[in-house]
Amino acid sequence: MNACPKSAIRMAEDEYGFVYPQINEELCIGCGACTKACLYQNHPDFHPVQYVYAAASRNDAALRKSASGGAFPVLAEEVLSRSGAVYGCASVLENGRLESRHIRIDKAEDIPLLQGSKYVQSEIGDAYKKAKEDLLLEKDVLFTGTPCQIAGLKQYLKKDYDHLLTVEIICHGVPSQRLFHDFLDFYGKKLGGKITEFYFRDKAKGQGMFSRCVYEDSSGNKKEKTINGYLLAYMFFFLKSYTYRINCYSCPFAQVERTADITLGDYWGFHEEYPQYRESQGLSNSKGISCVLINSEKGKKIWDACQDQFIVLPSTFDKAARHNDQLKKPSVYNPQREILLRIFEKEGYAGIERYFRAHFKKDIVKHAISGAAPKDLKRLVKKVIGRIRPGIID
Repeated sequence: MNACPKSAIRMAEDEYGFVYPQINEELCIGCGACTKACLYQNHPDFHPVQYVYAAASRNDAALRKSASGGAFPVLAEEVLSRSGAVYGCASVLENGRLESRHIRIDKAEDIPLLQGSKYVQSEIGDAYKKAKEDLLLEKDVLFTGTPCQIAGLKQYLKKDYDHLLTVEIICHGVPSQRLFHDFLDFYGKKLGGKITEFYFRDKAKGQGMFSRCVYEDSSGNKKEKTINGYLLAYMFFFLKSYTYRINCYSCPFAQVERTADITLGDYWGFHEEYPQYRESQGLSNSKGISCVLINSEKGKKIWDACQDQFIVLPSTFDKAARHNDQLKKPSVYNPQREILLRIFEKEGYAGIERYFRAHFKKDIVKHAISGAAPKDLKRLVKKVIGRIRPGIID
C-alpha cells in the first residue's frame, strides 16, 4: 500500500477482521511496485544473532511502564536526543474506540505512548512513507514493530539507510483489530461502562500476564480494573495461539536469524536459567527483565552507547530461546482457530466468551488459583517440580 505510486491499494477486512491489500483495478497501472515491495516474495536479508543479554533499565519510572525490562525507552531516548524520530505501535482513542496503529514521535515525553505490549495487529498506515521522508532528510530514525513489519519497511525502502535503526519484538502472532474492538465493547459493558485505556500487560503484580483497563462508568467516573489475563477469553486464546492471522503459523521470520538490528522481548524463564541469581543483584522478575538480541553492527553501536543505563547480564541464544519458541519457529496452528473464528463471525465476541466459559472451565479455575497465589510460592513450586523432572537440574 505504501509503495503504490497511484494509491490504488487499500487495506480491507476479511470476514474475521484481518486486513489484506485490495487493489482498485481502475487506478492500477500495472507498474509492479507492490510485487517488488512484497516481503513474502522478496525476503530481506537476515542477520545472525551476535550478542544476547538479560537486561533491565535503571530508570524505575520507565521500567514500570514497560511490559518487561524497559529496553525500548532507553533506545528511543538515545535516538530522540539526536533530534531523531521514533515509530512504533500506540493505542489511540479515536471516535470513542481504541485503535492500535503506528505513529511517529519526536519528543521524549511521548515515549510512553509506544511502550507496553499490544496483542493485536497494528495498522501501519503511512508510517513507511513518513519514515522514508525522515531518512531522506538524514534524520536518525528508530522503527519498531513485529519482524514482518520491519521486513516490510526494508522492502519498501529498497536500501539500507545509515540513519535507520530497526527494532523488532519477539512476536507470537496477531489477532485482528475487529476482534479486539468487540472484546473491549463486551468487557466494557460487563464493567458497566466504556473502556478508554487497555494495558495488555500490567506490572501491578510484577512481570506476568495481568491486564488492566481504565473505563468510564455510566456516571462518567473514571475507574480501573486489573484482572489475570488468563481469565479473559481474548487474552487466553491469544496466549494459546488460537486467534492469529493465518500466515502467523508459517511465519518466515520466526527463526534463529533475525531481520532487525535489535530484537526485544521478555526474558521468560530467567530464574530457571540462572537459579543462583538473586534479585538483590539487580535483575528482578517483579520489575521485569528484557531479552535483548543484538543482530548487527548498528545494533551493537547504539547498545554500547546506552549500556550504562541498564543492569545487564550476558546470556546465550539457547537460554533465551528455550523460553521464547518464536526465536526458533512459528506459533503452532490448532484447529480451535477455525472454531473460534466461525463463532466470532456469527456471534461476535460474546460467542467466544460463551465458548470459553463452557469448554475451558478447568483452565479458568487453574488460572484463578494461580493468579491469587504469591509469586514466591509459585517459583518455589516450579523449582521443586524442576528437581523432580529428570534432566532439568544438573
